[in-house]
Amino acid sequence: MLEQMFSFEEINNHPSLMFVWAFILASVGIIISTQVAPTVASIDFGFFAVLFTIIPSMYFITTLIQREEELEEEEIREHYGMGAFWYRHEKDIIAFLFYFGGLTLAFAIWAILIPGAFGAQVAEINEIASVPLNTVTGQVAGQSTALWSIFSNNLQVMLVSFIFSLLFGAGMVFILVWNASLLGVYIGRLAESFWAIPMVSLRFIPHGVPEIAAYLVAGLAGGILSAALLRKNSHHVIEVIAVDALELLVLGILLLFGAAAVEVYL
Repeated sequence: MLEQMFSFEEINNHPSLMFVWAFILASVGIIISTQVAPTVASIDFGFFAVLFTIIPSMYFITTLIQREEELEEEEIREHYGMGAFWYRHEKDIIAFLFYFGGLTLAFAIWAILIPGAFGAQVAEINEIASVPLNTVTGQVAGQSTALWSIFSNNLQVMLVSFIFSLLFGAGMVFILVWNASLLGVYIGRLAESFWAIPMVSLRFIPHGVPEIAAYLVAGLAGGILSAALLRKNSHHVIEVIAVDALELLVLGILLLFGAAAVEVYL
């Protein structure tokens, strides 16, 4: 039922609805997890919360990507060109950013409501925080090393997002939900109250938005390419979509580099 709360046309006309949908979806998934997790002692509550958010997300986002590919195919056949790249994908990128934002807010709020939960996320956050970024003596050398370390690690995640989506259609959902749970739980732990969430979130926006945008554009690239290949389109259509996918990947790389630079130098 939740996956059909909004139609493709509504999301296309009002991408911000994805924020509301994602927030409700994650909240329901977390509530269900509170009932299921105690019965399976060997699996952490945080994993269930992610799982019950991913499952209903997959159908809707897979359908969304397939419909987007159909529209792109129609637009290519009508205009016979490779232009209008941003026109074809602008709303998709914005919609998925709202999706990530809704998930993050839900996990932040529930991390405050259920303190001590989300052990899997807390363990990962602590592990990330324990890794020193400046491994070379000297400020300049240390910053350069940190920049490359952050960029290369995030680039691997972006490529996984692309490959997952190429193989599964909406494989980027795994990457987005897990990262949203990490960020949300971290924000919730820092904020400690609902009113502090907006202020705490501001510190992550400069590097967080381009970083997440890179993951989702890579996932979108893999998704539309996967849909185009499955539909067995003409050589011309597949060529244009492949070029779009490549442009999305290049955009993702640039976004990751910018995000890493902001995180290290600002």
